[in-house]
Amino acid sequence: MKIIKNKFVSFTNMRSVLILLLCVLLFITSIVLLFSRERAKLNAEYEGMISTALNIHTESDGEAIKNSIDGAKRSIQTTETMLRHAENESVESFIKRRNETNPTYKIDYTTMEDIRTGELSSFIRSREQEELQQLFRGETVISKICYSEEEQEYFLYVIVPLIENGVTTGVLYTVIYVDDILPDQHDSAVYQDVKSSIVESNGTLIFNSFVPEEKGNLFNALSDFNLEKEDIRKIAGIIRSNEINSTTFERANQTYYVSAVPVGYNQWFLLSFVREPDVLFRSTNIFRDVVRVSIITIFLTSLLAFVLFYQFLFNKKELRAEKSRNQNLTDRLQAMFDQHSALKVLIDMKTNTIVDVNNAACSYYGGTKEDLVGKSIHEFNQLPEKYLKKGFNETDKSKISFLAAPHKMKNGEIKILDVYASVIDDGEEKLIYSILFDTTDRERFRNELLREKELLRTTLRSIGDGVVTTDNQGMITSLNNVAEKLTGWTSKEAIGQPFTKIFVLENEETGLPARNPIQQVLETETVVGLDAHTQLINKKGETVSIADSAAPIQSNLSEILGVVMVFRDVSEEKARNQKIEFLSYHDALTGVFNRRYLDEKIPKLERSGLEAVSVIMIDVNGLKITNDVFGHKAGDDLLKNTAQLMQLYCSEKDIIVRMGGDEFVILMPNKNLEEAEQIIQEIKDAQVTIEGSNLPLSLSLGCAYAHGEKGSISAAIQQAEKYMYQQKLLNGKSFRNSFISTLLATLYEKSNEAEEHSKRLEHFCHLIGKKLRLSSKEMDELALLALLHDIGKVGIDPNILKKPGALTAEEWDEMRRHPEIGYRIARETPELAGIADLILLHHERWDGKGYPHGLSGENIPLACRILAVVDSFDAMTNDRVYRKAMTVEEAIEEIERNIGKQFDPQIARLMIDIITLSDE
Repeated sequence: MKIIKNKFVSFTNMRSVLILLLCVLLFITSIVLLFSRERAKLNAEYEGMISTALNIHTESDGEAIKNSIDGAKRSIQTTETMLRHAENESVESFIKRRNETNPTYKIDYTTMEDIRTGELSSFIRSREQEELQQLFRGETVISKICYSEEEQEYFLYVIVPLIENGVTTGVLYTVIYVDDILPDQHDSAVYQDVKSSIVESNGTLIFNSFVPEEKGNLFNALSDFNLEKEDIRKIAGIIRSNEINSTTFERANQTYYVSAVPVGYNQWFLLSFVREPDVLFRSTNIFRDVVRVSIITIFLTSLLAFVLFYQFLFNKKELRAEKSRNQNLTDRLQAMFDQHSALKVLIDMKTNTIVDVNNAACSYYGGTKEDLVGKSIHEFNQLPEKYLKKGFNETDKSKISFLAAPHKMKNGEIKILDVYASVIDDGEEKLIYSILFDTTDRERFRNELLREKELLRTTLRSIGDGVVTTDNQGMITSLNNVAEKLTGWTSKEAIGQPFTKIFVLENEETGLPARNPIQQVLETETVVGLDAHTQLINKKGETVSIADSAAPIQSNLSEILGVVMVFRDVSEEKARNQKIEFLSYHDALTGVFNRRYLDEKIPKLERSGLEAVSVIMIDVNGLKITNDVFGHKAGDDLLKNTAQLMQLYCSEKDIIVRMGGDEFVILMPNKNLEEAEQIIQEIKDAQVTIEGSNLPLSLSLGCAYAHGEKGSISAAIQQAEKYMYQQKLLNGKSFRNSFISTLLATLYEKSNEAEEHSKRLEHFCHLIGKKLRLSSKEMDELALLALLHDIGKVGIDPNILKKPGALTAEEWDEMRRHPEIGYRIARETPELAGIADLILLHHERWDGKGYPHGLSGENIPLACRILAVVDSFDAMTNDRVYRKAMTVEEAIEEIERNIGKQFDPQIARLMIDIITLSDE
C-alpha cells in the first residue's frame, strides 16, 4: 500500500530555463489580454455609475421643487381654512396677523376685481386670461418663473382661489424663489458644476440655471449647439418618458450626461447636465491604479516563483534523500498493513468498494486478495445499506468511528466483527482505513447475558411479591413493580437512595422503628426475616403491613455484593386472620362472645387468682314462637336487642357470651352477688319491644356466685341456669297469656277486623252448638276457635290484609299461610294446644276444595264446619275494604247456593234457621 505519493520531475538546466521563459511569456500575454478586457468592462460600469448618480441627483432636485410647491400650497390652503372660521375679522387683518406668526411662506390677498391692476397683473396679462379662467374654476395656479428687478431674483407664484357660494371672490398667493429650490450649481462627491433646466414636454424653456434669461425652445438650442438629431431625439425621449431617465451625447470629443424627471406641475420637467471633465474621478485614473497594483503583485509573485524554482533546481540532492526516506516509510507501512494479525481493509468512500486487504483479512474471509479487492463492501457487511451509509458519513465527520456489524464469510457463515474506521485523505482521494476484530463469541455471550437479564427483569416484575435490591452499602439498586406500588416510590426516584429513606419500617403495635433487615444481612451475612408486626410507611404516609425476608447477594468467591429483600403486603391477610379469629370467638349474629370463647376463658379466669366471679344466666322467652309468627329476621332482631341490652348495663370488663339458641351468660369478674342482682333488675325494668310487633322483650334470668377456685365458675353457671329455669316456669303462664293478648291486639291493628267480629262469631257458634247439643268442652273449644281462628294473620303483610282490590296469585299464596302460622302459635301455647288442629283446618271446604289439606265432608272437624258458615255470613253482612256489606237476604241466598259445596248442609240449614228466627 502507498499512502504517501510524491511526484518528482527530472529537468535539465537548459530545458528548465526554456520552459520557464515560455511560461513567463504566456503569463504576460494573458495579463495584457485580461487588462484590455477589464478596461472595456470598467468603462461600461463607469458610465452606468455616472448616469445612476445623475439620476439620483435629478430626482432629488425634482422632488425638492415639488415638495416646495406642495408646502406653499398646503400653507395657503391651511390659511384659507382658518380664514373661513375667523369671525368678525377682515381678510387683510387676518392675513397680516398670520404672516407675523408664520413668516415661512408670506401670503398675500387680492380680490378678483383688483387682480388685473395689482401685483399679479403682469402675470395674468401675459397668459391671455388662461390662468384667470383656472382661478374662476376654483383651480390652484402655479405661475411661470418671473424676474424681479427690485429684488433681482427669479421667482414663481402659487395662487389659490377663495370661493364663496360657488363664486371665486379673491385669491391667496405666495412667492417661491428659484434660488431656494434650484441652485445654479450643484456639487457632489461624484461630479461638480451640474447645470439644470426646467422645460415643458414640447421643449419650451421655463428656466435655465446657467443662462436664466434665455428663453425659447430647448431642442432648437441644442440644434444650434451642433448636436446630432439622434442625440436630440434621445433627450426628447427621456423627457417624454414621463419618469426618471438618462442618456449621453458626444460633442467636441467630450461626453455629456443628461438626466430628466417630471416635476409634477404644469407638465414641467427638470433636466440635469454634466460634462465628463466635471466628473471628479476618471475611468482612466481607476484603470491606471488597477494596472499599477497588478504589476506590483505580478512582480512579487514572479520573484517568489523564481526563488522557489531556484530552491527546487539546486536542492535535488535533499529531495532524493527525502524520496528515499519516504519510500522506506511507505515500505514499512505496507509491511505493517500486510503482516499484521488484525484484519485490515481499505475502502473507497465514493464507490464503497474494497481497495486493499491484508493477508489476515484474506485468510479470515476465505479467499485471495484478488477475490476481495474491487468487491463492494455490501457483499460482506450485512448491515442495511442506509445504516452502513450513515456509518460512513459519521466516519467522515469524526475522522474515527466504531461499528459492530455482522459479516458474511466466503462459505456463507455469518460472524460478528467490531470495526474501527478512520478516514485517510491524501489530497487526491478519501479512503476508509478499517481494523476489524472477531467478536462472535463475545456477542453470543452478550446476547445470552441480555436474555438472562431480561428474564430476570421480567421475573422480578411479574412476581407477586415486592423485590428490592441494594449494594453492599445499603443503597437501593432496583425495585420491581410491586415494590414501587407498595412504597409509592418509582425506580427512578429510589435507585441510588439509602434503603432507610425509601423503606421506613416500624412496629405496628408499639410505633417504634423496626430493625433494618438490610443492615442485619450485611452484618450477619445470613438470611434475615422481618420482625413480626412490621409495617411500612410509604411515600404518601400510609401504613402497609408487610412480611418476608432479606438475603445476601454473593459472588462466586462468597463476596457480599448486596442484599435482596422479598416482601409482600399482608394487610388483607392479617385482616382476614383477625376476622377469622374474631368469628371463632364471637357470635356471628349478636357480636358477643361465643361458647368456644367461654370454654377457653373459664380456665384462664380460674387460674388468674380472682377472688370472686358473679354469673348471670339469661333465656329469651318466646324466641321460637317469634320465629314462627314474625319470621327468623324478627327472631334475630330479638337476640340482637337482648345482646345490646346486656351491653348497655354491663361494664367493659364483664364477659357477655351467647351460649347458643336463646341462652346468654354474663361473667362479671370481681363483682359480688348484690351487684349482679342489681344488673338483673335493671335489665328487667328496661322496656324493649320486638321490632315489627307490639310484643315486649321477655327474659328469664338467674344468677350465682363463684369464689374463683378451679371448677367454681362452671358450677356457678349451672346454679345460675337452675335459678333461671325456675323463673321461667314461674313466669311462663303469664308470658303466654300476655303473648296471646298482644297477638290479638296486633291482629286487630294490622287487619280491618275488630274485636266485635270475634264476639259475633262466638255468639252464632254458641247458638249452633246448642242446637247440636255439644258438650261443654266442645262449646269451649268452639268459642276459643271463634276468638283465635285468624291469629295466624299477625304473620301476614299488613298491605295484603288491607288491600282494597283483588289479591294476586302470589298474595293469595301468602294469605293461605295464616292457618299454618296460627297452628304453630297454638302448639307453642299449652293452653291453646287443644285447638291447634282446629285453627289449621278452619279453611277446609265440604267439597274438598279448601286448604291447607283439602279435607272434605265429615273428615273436617265439626267446629271448623260450624265456623266456616258463621264466618262467611258475618263477612258477607259487614263492610270490608274490598266490598260493601250484603243484606241478610242476599247472604242467606249465597249460603244456600254453597250448601254441599263450601258448607256442611246440616250446619248451613241450622244457620239459616237461626238467622231467620233472629230477624223475626
